[in-house]
Amino acid sequence: MDHLAVDVPASYRLLVAELGPLIVELDVGDDIFSVHAGGERFEVSDGRAQSAGVRVRTSRTAILDLIDAKVGLDDAVEAGVVSVHGCLDDVERAHDTLRAYIHGAVRAASVPGLLSELRAGAP
Repeated sequence: MDHLAVDVPASYRLLVAELGPLIVELDVGDDIFSVHAGGERFEVSDGRAQSAGVRVRTSRTAILDLIDAKVGLDDAVEAGVVSVHGCLDDVERAHDTLRAYIHGAVRAASVPGLLSELRAGAP
């Protein structure tokens, strides 16, 4: 998330405000970490989060398929390729945060390099 703070600070501030204190745990293949907004910045923690409001499990391949528009998010969730657990309000907040991230990411100069790294690490 720090790349957005540097490349598009206004988008980063919106992203932090959108997520707020909600803890989202992400399980992407062998990588498990959680994110939440701590004050005016994002906090990322390795490993499982005991008090996550939303838990998302997927794979690098699924993320790339979403980015490349091979599948839509709703179809990926319905097919079980992306698994999302949490109460409806928290899931909606996480979804709104994802949308805010995408709006910032398309304007961030560092994202093409990060995408290349993601593609290189995908199975």
